[in-house]
Amino acid sequence: MEVFIITIQLGKIAEFYKALGDEIRLRIIDMLSEQEMCVCEIIERLGLSQPAVSHHLKILKHAGILRDTKEGKWIYYSLNTDVFSIVFPGEEETFLASYAQSLKSKLKQTMPSRIRKDPALCERLTNKK
Repeated sequence: MEVFIITIQLGKIAEFYKALGDEIRLRIIDMLSEQEMCVCEIIERLGLSQPAVSHHLKILKHAGILRDTKEGKWIYYSLNTDVFSIVFPGEEETFLASYAQSLKSKLKQTMPSRIRKDPALCERLTNKK
């Protein structure tokens, strides 16, 4: 049983680092460290197609790096501040803080998605192309 648990933990850690191993996903993480975003905002900032952005968001979410909040037809993405404790369960708080503290302090200042204030913005962004 212990080998099985260790294998699961190693798999989760590998998934976490694989998710970080792509420049586009790192750009998404950087954008979400400034504000939560709807997928149409991410598409507009990256200049990529909706399927490409959705693919990267799926990988980041599956790795535990992102969380999403659905409100009506909108899905808002933000960084998961608990990702380090998910990837490294049972680690000492000081170990986790050394990785997560600067990220957590930055995330306290993140702005809400522009779509929350102006839902029509999403349509204008997607029709711009």
